[in-house]
Amino acid sequence: MLATHVFKQTGSYEQASYAIQDTPEMVAKHYGRFLPQDKASMAAKILNEMWAA
Repeated sequence: MLATHVFKQTGSYEQASYAIQDTPEMVAKHYGRFLPQDKASMAAKILNEMWAA
């Protein structure tokens, strides 16, 4: 659950792997699943941050 949360917030397998002290490959295999709306939400958040800057 922690790895999934970190991955959803950062989009980084590497950051999520640091959180649970595992490899990025293992995080991608087991925790890196997104529902389509999660991907769209992440992209919208990033775009909103860019436009706000």
